[in-house]
Amino acid sequence: MDPSTAIDRLRNAGLTDQAIGTAVGAHQSTINRIRNGDTKQPNYEVGRALVVLAESMAGEESAGPPTQQEAA
Repeated sequence: MDPSTAIDRLRNAGLTDQAIGTAVGAHQSTINRIRNGDTKQPNYEVGRALVVLAESMAGEESAGPPTQQEAA
């Protein structure tokens, strides 16, 4: 997954550019530039953090509700 796709998925999950930026340690304007295609190749740390965050949120969404054992 590329950083732009990761941002799209995070925004579809309800996060704002500001919230995404805070989570990955980047400014809102940086997230906006990546999303709009103005920054094609963000620095590695930000790009990787975006992908990891999107993947972790996708895992949480598909996990479903906790089982009785997990909730206890």
